[in-house]
Amino acid sequence: MNAVALPVPAQVAPALAGADHDRQRFIGGSDIAAVLGISPWRTPLQLWELKTRPLLPDHDRPSKPKTRGHRWESVVAEMLVEHLEERGHKVEIVASNRRYIDPELPFLAAEIDFEIVLDDEDEITNVELKTVHPFKAGEWGEAGTDESPVFYTAQGMHGLGVTKRRRCLIAPLFGADEIRAYPIERDDETIAAMRARATAFWQLVLTNTTPTPLNLDDLDRLYKGDDKGPALIADNELTRQVLRLRAIQSEIKAREREFEALEFDVKLAMRDATELVVDEKAAVTWKQRATSWLDQTALKEQHPKLVREFTRKGSARVFTVK
Repeated sequence: MNAVALPVPAQVAPALAGADHDRQRFIGGSDIAAVLGISPWRTPLQLWELKTRPLLPDHDRPSKPKTRGHRWESVVAEMLVEHLEERGHKVEIVASNRRYIDPELPFLAAEIDFEIVLDDEDEITNVELKTVHPFKAGEWGEAGTDESPVFYTAQGMHGLGVTKRRRCLIAPLFGADEIRAYPIERDDETIAAMRARATAFWQLVLTNTTPTPLNLDDLDRLYKGDDKGPALIADNELTRQVLRLRAIQSEIKAREREFEALEFDVKLAMRDATELVVDEKAAVTWKQRATSWLDQTALKEQHPKLVREFTRKGSARVFTVK
């Protein structure tokens, strides 16, 4: 495998990979899914907070999954090359972990895990390397298709937009030995829409304007409140919503009571049986399972000083439908 040097239109940024303070200055590939509201890890509001709020002193410390992912990158890259060569491709390695700045929108950047040239083509293919738990394999389609999870597809498409390239491979390693490749072809219409959303989001960052909250956690982050806050007089729509909340709350309680009654009947029928079979398949299991818990009462009695040292106090708004 020989290295080749091909020109790229995007500007290569200085080697600042991994610095979270540096990441506050641009939208990167790992951010774009949150910008679009499709990230399983962050909402646009949570990303906005990371871009606009001072970071805590220990925020630069990478999480264990992130550290593990970086440690595996070279292994995944080597396995991908072998995977492609076994399928008859010639693979030439160009670079790894280079960050590119978009020449038109300099607040957009993409750190490409791995860059290759396939079959002596005159263009570079971006590669995004992933380490995936085997339990998550069901979220991916057949190898060789473009059916990678939408948040990873967005990252790959973002990288194509910044580097002005045509093709990307999303390369997940499942567990320790199964490598796959999912090709992503450039789609100019999709990239234009993503860049428009990113531009709008960056304006919120520059103007310190809060994004629209998407979920309950966002609301808790935005509106911490206190006991001195005013009362809000409900209009007709809010009144309708509160009445519906009450009705649903009553339905939930009734369903829980029904579930407990049915659980009692099934357990009474099972007695010592550990499995209930329906249509030749296990429908219910009732088995011993090891468990552990912290005996807080004993801990307080035997080590009261230690308990006081590690006791944290805080407050939270509690939503109660009366």
